[in-house]
This record gives sequence, structure tokens and C-alpha cells, in this order.
Amino acid sequence: MKTTGAAIKIFGLMISFLLIAITPSGAVAGEKEVVLDSGGQPVRANAPYYIWKPEERAWISRYGNRTLSPFSCPRRVVLFSNAIVETPPPVIFVLSSSDDVVRVSTELNIMFARRFFCRDESGYWRVANSSLPIKEVVLSGSKSSYDSTFTIQKSVNGSYKFAFGSADKPIDIGLDGIYPGISRLVLSNTSSFGVSFTPA
Repeated sequence: MKTTGAAIKIFGLMISFLLIAITPSGAVAGEKEVVLDSGGQPVRANAPYYIWKPEERAWISRYGNRTLSPFSCPRRVVLFSNAIVETPPPVIFVLSSSDDVVRVSTELNIMFARRFFCRDESGYWRVANSSLPIKEVVLSGSKSSYDSTFTIQKSVNGSYKFAFGSADKPIDIGLDGIYPGISRLVLSNTSSFGVSFTPA
């Protein structure tokens, strides 16, 4: 009888730990963690944010494609050093759900809050369907296409990183230097970079 009583207590403890680890939405704790901005506040959907890489004082912006002209179309998404650009354009995170905050590993679209003159430029980030080995992030995506699906993942030192594709099979977004102080965002299986978000 003592053995049966001990087994029941152990089973009860296991159930208690399992219930603690499950959130009200049914997901394991941590999977739906809210993404926080540089001030510790939740990152809001459809609100403008600057994206920056703190250790290098570098900012996410946009730049011309195929040449180094900033005005060629379609443009690519790049990381600029602070010495080159002081006021980058903000981005917004677009969710397909009705949630008003951005969560870790939630599929979303990213777009620049202000569109410029390029006719074929929607402002939505998209991984280019290129035959080249380097697939860069450009600005001709759409809200409904798979090649415009991204997630925000946890990175080191409390920062975040971008990944491309579905939440169950994300591929990191890395950097590829194209000019001093300018690196384009590219699909990368081997590297990623940490970013923070600041309300615009």
C-alpha cells in the first residue's frame, strides 16, 4: 500500500509540473514569449520600429539592387553602419492573427512603414527566388506569399534574430558585406546576427 501511495504522489507531482509548463493557450512555456523592445516593452503589431544591431551601432535600412546606386530598383534590405545613415526608415510587423503583440517564433510579414518611388516595390521583405547561391532579402514581397514569411527568434545576450520560412523550419537570416559599412540581408544556414527594436 505504501508503494501505491508513493506512486500516486509521484504521478500527482508529474501532473502538477506538466500543468505549470503549459500556458493557457496550450503551448509549452517559452514558445509564445512576447518580443520586447529596447525599453523592455512588448513589440506591437502594425506599429513602427527601428531595427538596429547595438554592438556595431548599425541600422536596418534599404538600398539599391544590382548596383551600388541607392536609387536602383528593386531595392534590397541592408544593414548600414551609423556613420552612413542616421535616420533609417522604420519597419512594421504584420501578423496574420488578431494578436496585437509580436511573439517569438510567430510567423509574420515585415515591411518598411514608408514606401518610396520604386514601381515594383511593395515594401514587404521577401527572400529572392534566385538561382544564385546567395539569396538576398528584397522589397518586392506580399503579405500572402510564402517567400515573405519570417519569424523573430531569440538570440544571444537577450537580443533577437530574424529567420525565414515557417516557424517549424526556420532558416537564419545572415549578413553579406557588399561595400564598406553596408551588408545585405541574406538567407544563411551558418550565421545570424542579433538585433534590437526601438519604437519609431
